[in-house]
Amino acid sequence: MSDVEGQFEAGRFEAVVTLLSGNARTARDYTLLGLSLLNTGRLEEAEIALTKASLLGDPEGQVELGNVLRLLGRFDEAAARLQAIVPNLTGELQLRCLRWWGVAEFQSGQTAEGLKRVERAWHGYVALGNDEWTARVTVSLALMYTLLGNPRRAKLLLSEAVSVLPSLPDPAPRFSALRNLLELQISHGELAEARATLTEAKRTLHHANSPRLQALLMTSEAELLRLNGDYPSYVHVLEELRPLAESLQDHNLRVWVISRLAEHQSLVGQHGKAVDTLLSFGSVPAEWPAQMWATSGVLARRRGDPTSAAADLERAAQMFRNAARLPELVRVQLHHAAAALQLRQEGAVASALKEALTHMLRLRQLGEFRPDLEELNELLHYAVLEPEIAPYMEPLLDRLAHLAGAPTLPEDGVITVQVQTLGGQAVHKDGEEVRFTYGGTVPLLVYITLSPGRTRAEMQLDLFPEKDPKSGAAYMRQCLKELRDRLGAEIVRFEGPHQAPRYFLGRDVHVDLDLHALREALTRGETARALALYRGPFLPDLEDSEWAEGLREEALLSLTLELRRQMERVAEGGDHRRVVLLANQYLRIDPHEPEVLELRLRAAETFAPPHELAKYTADLRRMFN
Repeated sequence: MSDVEGQFEAGRFEAVVTLLSGNARTARDYTLLGLSLLNTGRLEEAEIALTKASLLGDPEGQVELGNVLRLLGRFDEAAARLQAIVPNLTGELQLRCLRWWGVAEFQSGQTAEGLKRVERAWHGYVALGNDEWTARVTVSLALMYTLLGNPRRAKLLLSEAVSVLPSLPDPAPRFSALRNLLELQISHGELAEARATLTEAKRTLHHANSPRLQALLMTSEAELLRLNGDYPSYVHVLEELRPLAESLQDHNLRVWVISRLAEHQSLVGQHGKAVDTLLSFGSVPAEWPAQMWATSGVLARRRGDPTSAAADLERAAQMFRNAARLPELVRVQLHHAAAALQLRQEGAVASALKEALTHMLRLRQLGEFRPDLEELNELLHYAVLEPEIAPYMEPLLDRLAHLAGAPTLPEDGVITVQVQTLGGQAVHKDGEEVRFTYGGTVPLLVYITLSPGRTRAEMQLDLFPEKDPKSGAAYMRQCLKELRDRLGAEIVRFEGPHQAPRYFLGRDVHVDLDLHALREALTRGETARALALYRGPFLPDLEDSEWAEGLREEALLSLTLELRRQMERVAEGGDHRRVVLLANQYLRIDPHEPEVLELRLRAAETFAPPHELAKYTADLRRMFN
C-alpha cells in the first residue's frame, strides 16, 4: 500500500491504476484508484471506484465522487450529494467539499449561491495557510468571476495562482490556472499574450499524462486559431478533439466541441451535416444545456429558418440570463437580433440588441465576439440608423470600424484573397495579413481584378502615369513579381504574345474585394451594409491616377445618392429622428455638404435638446464662415 501511496503522491496516476485495477480491497484503495482514474480523464470508471470508496465510508472518496458527478454534467445530483456529507467533514476535506458543491451549484445555474460557497472555501484555505491549496480554489473562483463578467478580478486571481502553483508533482492545478488565464486573454483579444500563455501551458502539460487536460488545452488552442482566422487548423483541432471528448465523456467538453463543430459546418454551408453533429450529443432537446439551444438557433438562422432560430435563441438567452453568464448571453442576443431582423420584428431586434450592446459596453471586450460581429456586421450598422438603438452603438463605432463583413470562405482548390481598398489598402490570405514592399503591388492586384485583360503598358498608364515608359515598365515587373512571391505564382496568369501579354487573375483565384461588395449593397438598396463597407476613399494612397480617381468619385457619389434618397423618403414620412441619423452618417463620409447640414438642423429642431441643436447650428455656421 505504501508503494501505491508513493506513486500517487508523485503524480504517477497510470501506475496507480495499473497497481490497483482488480486489486483494490479497502476504502482507501478505491479512493486512490478513483482519483487516479479522474486525473487520467476516465470519468465513468472513476465514478465506479469512488462510489465503492464512498459506500465503504472513505470521506475523501465521498467528496471526490461529488466532483466526478459534476464533471459528468450531473450538477444537481453532485450538489445534493455534497450538501448531504458536508456536516460530517472537518478541516481541508470540508473546504474541498464546499468548493465542489459551490462549483456544481454555479454550473447548474445557481450562480449566487455557488459563488458564496466557493468564497467560503477560499477563505478557509487562506486561514489554513496552505498556499498551494488556496491557489487551487483561487482558480475556481477566478473562473466564476470570468463568467459573471468581472475579468479584471479574475485575471488578478489567476496571475496570483500561476505564481504559486508548481508544475510537479501534480501539474493539473497550475495548468488549470494557465488555461483560465489563456481563456481570459483570448476573450479580450490579447492574442500575442495568449500565444505566450499557450506555450507555457503546453510546457506545464508536458509533465502530465492526462488526456483530459490535453483536451481542455485543445479547446483553448482551437479558439485562438478561430480568432486568428486560421479555419483549416481550427477544424483540424476540432476533429481531433471530438473523439477524445467522446472517450472522456466530459459533459462540458462534449457540449463545447459538438457546438463548435456544428457551427463551423453550418458556416461553410454544410447544414445537414451540422444538424447531424448537433444531434449526436445524444440527449433529447428538452434536456439540452443552454449552449446546445444557442447552437441550434444559430444553425437555424444560417439555413434560412429565422422563426425556429428566434425561438431557440430566446430560450438559450433566458437560460444564460438566469445563470448570469454574460459573454454567452451577448453572443446569443446578437444572433437573436439578426433572426428577428430577418422576420422584420423591429421591437425584438431593438430589445435583443440593446441587451447585448449594454453588456458589451460594460464588459469592455470585443475580441471574443469578433467573428460574430463580422458575420452580423449588417445588423450592427442597421442599429446605427435606428433611433432607439443608435445611442448604444455610438461608443462602439470606432472599435467596430474594421468589421466590413465576414470574409468569403474558400472552396476546395480555390485561392481566396480578401482585399481592402476603401479608406486604406490591405490584403489578407488565409486570415493573415500579407504585407508588400512596393506601394503599387496592391493597386495592381485590384486593377487586374477590376479590369482584366490589359497589357503591362496599359496598366502602367492607368495606375502610374507619372512614370516614364522605361521606369514604369521596370516598376510593373517588380510589382508583378512581388504579387507572385507573396501570394503564390498562380495568383496572376497572362495570355497573348510574349512582347505584350495580357494579364488576368489565375483560374483558381477569387479576390474578395470590398468595392465589389459596396456596389452589390448599393444595387440591392442595403444602406446599412454599404455604410459598413465604406471606410473612406478608394485606394487613397494612389496619386495621379485618373482611373483611381474615377472609382473614388463613383463610390462616394453612389453612396451619398443612396443616403439622400433614404433621407428624402424618411423625411416625407415625418421620421425626423431617422433623418438626423442618416445625415450624421452622410456627414461622416462627406462632412462639408451644406445642404445636408441644413437638412439635419431642420429635422433636429422638431425634437432635439438645446445642446444638440447648438452643435448642429455651429456645424452649419462654420461652412459659411
